[in-house]
Amino acid sequence: MFNFKNLSDSQPYEEDVYTPAQYRVSFEEFVEKRRTSMRPYVFDLRTQEEFDEGHLPGAYSLPFEHFEYSIYQMPYEGDILVYGGGNQEAERAGEILYENGFDHFFFIDSYEELLHHLKNAPFSVTEAAQDQIQQRLQNDTTLKGLRIHAKIISPKKARFSVAFVPVTAEVAKDFVIRVGEFDVYVDPDSLLYLEGCTVDLDAEQELGLSISNPDKEVQPLSGSAKEIMQQLLDEQINPMVAAHGGFIDLINIEDGRVYLEFGGGCKGCGMVDATLKQGVEVIVKEQIPDIVEILDVTDHANGTNPYFKPGK
Repeated sequence: MFNFKNLSDSQPYEEDVYTPAQYRVSFEEFVEKRRTSMRPYVFDLRTQEEFDEGHLPGAYSLPFEHFEYSIYQMPYEGDILVYGGGNQEAERAGEILYENGFDHFFFIDSYEELLHHLKNAPFSVTEAAQDQIQQRLQNDTTLKGLRIHAKIISPKKARFSVAFVPVTAEVAKDFVIRVGEFDVYVDPDSLLYLEGCTVDLDAEQELGLSISNPDKEVQPLSGSAKEIMQQLLDEQINPMVAAHGGFIDLINIEDGRVYLEFGGGCKGCGMVDATLKQGVEVIVKEQIPDIVEILDVTDHANGTNPYFKPGK
């Protein structure tokens, strides 16, 4: 949120001092704000190389050395969330935001410490499921544990799955969590969605197991194609593109084709094709299989290209 400071001579002078403690939040608060804010904007202040190695899902790369020069592109509404590499860059970014009139921002110091916090997030495997998993691993020496995976649909929602991990599988970047007598493997992106997951027996599933997470999993939508499409825009797609300061409007659906118009920071953005094909189209076709094509009808010639590089 942006707050214009009153510089009127009629106002009594008060020293305006940035107090980091007011804006530094706990890991629990940071994750909760990212998950529940209507418009969360998450910025990774580490180097581009560190960002490419791993980052918070939905975060945008904005190395600290570029932060002050990019302040004019910061969103004026919504929660700004920033994190760094533990070298006080997040605290300094907060000072820059404060000095430029922003008053609705929060930060944590270290991405690595956040990951270790998320590793301890509460999730559960029922006793019956534990017994079956342990028996399977004992009987099949080609397997070494269970994987919990979240396929990210939006910064707030995902689809969850479980699978057994072969002994030969690459797990270098995984977090390994001990449950009972076996290991659970979770990749860094999925770790953010781990809290609240429950693994249980399910005879209808191929592995005899199912996983649920009511607060974070994508629920099937109902209604006409236009109604479902609008829900997808409101609940999943627009929260993702909001970090550009952009939005997408539904123009029409006709003969299995969806016509969309990009606005704000998305208008004229060089990433629109990737957003459309790799993001929007995947989400829409999963919920509305009859859709054959998604078309962009935006006049991008009148738009501008935003700086921020989106997360993958």
